[in-house]
Amino acid sequence: MSFTPNESQRSLLQLAVGHAEAAGDLLLSYYGRLRREHAERKGGRQRDLVTKADREAEKLLVDRIPGLDDVLGEEGSLRSTGADRLWVIDPLDGTVNYLHGIPFWAVSIAIIEGGELLAGIVHAPKLNQTFTALRGDGCRLNGDTVRVSEAASIGEAIMATGFAYNRNEIPDNNLDNWARIALAAAGVRRMGAAALDLAYAACGRLDGFWELHLSPWDVAAGTLLVREAGGRVSDFSGAEDLDAILEGRNIIASNGRIHEEIRFRLSTPEAI
Repeated sequence: MSFTPNESQRSLLQLAVGHAEAAGDLLLSYYGRLRREHAERKGGRQRDLVTKADREAEKLLVDRIPGLDDVLGEEGSLRSTGADRLWVIDPLDGTVNYLHGIPFWAVSIAIIEGGELLAGIVHAPKLNQTFTALRGDGCRLNGDTVRVSEAASIGEAIMATGFAYNRNEIPDNNLDNWARIALAAAGVRRMGAAALDLAYAACGRLDGFWELHLSPWDVAAGTLLVREAGGRVSDFSGAEDLDAILEGRNIIASNGRIHEEIRFRLSTPEAI
């Protein structure tokens, strides 16, 4: 069924963009001044870091979100009243990049309304790139419409992925998947920010992306970007409903043309 956003929903997207830009400005004010030694380790995990900047940016976002709406945030923000509208926020996706002065990091905001993704924003302040999508209205980069790539096979594809923080402790750490895809694809990148990986798949800079053990705030906004740009997003089984994407934690995003080939490579050990 087709969907056409109304003016109120368009205004909501612009409101969310403003929130993302404000959070981005706050993060820029700390950028270059915070280093790895200033970060805390979540749950004692060596690689899972959080900073003062993450927490302040999340507080800024939560304070700006209408009080009647629910909120789910990476750094612990949870407002759950059963409201029809839910904001899923990651104030800083790519914290390790941020701490090391690598500009590949972003603010990610998704709005779910009536159980469906309505709006998605991935704002990369240091790159001067803002990706936006509104259901039924396409995907844009800095206001210009973008589409997924035309790659017809995985052999032509530049792929991206990532690895869980506790990859040395778990059996499904994605290294076997990396080997299968890397030997089949034109190239594989590991850039360190899933929300931006999805945004790059949406605008055709990447042809596909997969990752395991993700959380809703990692993928909610990017899922809508890819879909509105003409691509496909599913879990590893091929399920595309919102619960499968947000709760399944394992995700594949692509231009659609190579999606089943990616799924085959990921599900078939002998596919190397």
